[in-house]
Amino acid sequence: MVSAQAPQKCTEMRVRRSAHSLTPSEWQRIRAVVDRLHSQGHFDRFASSHQNVFNDVHGKSAFFPFHRRFVLEFENLGRRIDPQFTIPYWDTTRDYRDPASSPVLRNGTLGGNGRGADGCVVDGIQANWSLGFPSRHCMQRRYSSGDRMKPWVSPEVISSYIQSDRRLTTFREHIEFGIHGATHLGLGGDAATKYAPNDFFFHMHHANIDRLWWQWQNANQGAMFDYNGPGPRGEATLDDPIPQDRSVGLGSAPVRSVMVLGFNGICYSYDTAPSPPARYPGSDDDSSDPVRAVHGGEPMAPVPMLSGSSLVASRGLEISRIRKALSEEAVLKSYFPQVAALEPSRLEAIMSTGNATGCGCMAGEQREAFAQNKRIDYPAPMTDDWIKMHGFDPERVHAVHREACRLIDLLNNSTYVSPY
Repeated sequence: MVSAQAPQKCTEMRVRRSAHSLTPSEWQRIRAVVDRLHSQGHFDRFASSHQNVFNDVHGKSAFFPFHRRFVLEFENLGRRIDPQFTIPYWDTTRDYRDPASSPVLRNGTLGGNGRGADGCVVDGIQANWSLGFPSRHCMQRRYSSGDRMKPWVSPEVISSYIQSDRRLTTFREHIEFGIHGATHLGLGGDAATKYAPNDFFFHMHHANIDRLWWQWQNANQGAMFDYNGPGPRGEATLDDPIPQDRSVGLGSAPVRSVMVLGFNGICYSYDTAPSPPARYPGSDDDSSDPVRAVHGGEPMAPVPMLSGSSLVASRGLEISRIRKALSEEAVLKSYFPQVAALEPSRLEAIMSTGNATGCGCMAGEQREAFAQNKRIDYPAPMTDDWIKMHGFDPERVHAVHREACRLIDLLNNSTYVSPY
């Protein structure tokens, strides 16, 4: 039993959508909201608050619940300006090979690299902004490799984490030392500091991190309320307060209050992730079927549990090709245990999803291009300065990077052809 009285279910739900799917008019609407939030001083507040709680929410169990609540607070402020405002998530695995070429980093969207000696961003929805925290400065970006960025983390690596990580501590380290840090470091400038919320990218990035956590919570039995690792007073518990700073008050909410989407004011879902459950898991009126209660019924899109990618059509190709390429059962079970456990009928359904006409799958020339680019790129490692700023254990961070590279070598040396 999770609690004697279940939290109140949301009566209205909004859907966070992929940034790649937004139209120019939708980006203009976002721009209008963030401009207002900027003029009202909220960007300075959130940047200050994040810096003040930084050491309590990085390298700690609170990483996921804090950012779920923190981004929601920002989103709710935006909805006071425009009731339709919802923060889109940026699935950075879609752009991992060449991040600087992402459509999310264009003039009509987030804008691109900073210019001049100060690295000031002069295009996009925050073009020519002046920010007040920690001192007056332009909004800055400095890509990790001149006008380019070093590769980020591929969808296959994230899929392996979702399937194989059995405890939150392991999953958090894999995400925090991998896709989380690589993306912040790739953009550089404000995004690579403790006051990263100065860049609206922060909220889109952490919406995606939250989406991956939600997928992991749904993909593994018992993970919905799994919360372990270093807490404020020893081992973390669901009753620990979510760290907060007076700049952005979170109401002394405990961690357990944000564990399930669709309840207790967490009134959003994702367009490519499982739906929230119909009833609060573990409550008195919960379904007797624990899997159904935890998974929340039917997913919003095909194959959401097995892959972290938001490219729904490609997920089917990813799963079926991994199953075919990693013929050694022990290896498949180690990295992709849920793929290994697929029944033949389920695998066939997934394969048909990946090969269906009109679902955004690969045409002949696209297949040829992907065959030529079949090798998955290694993700950029965390820098020493980034590791030091977070107080991470360098050996553990480097070990996570080596693990990711071993998986990539395994796939690159097999018959696997990435659909991404």
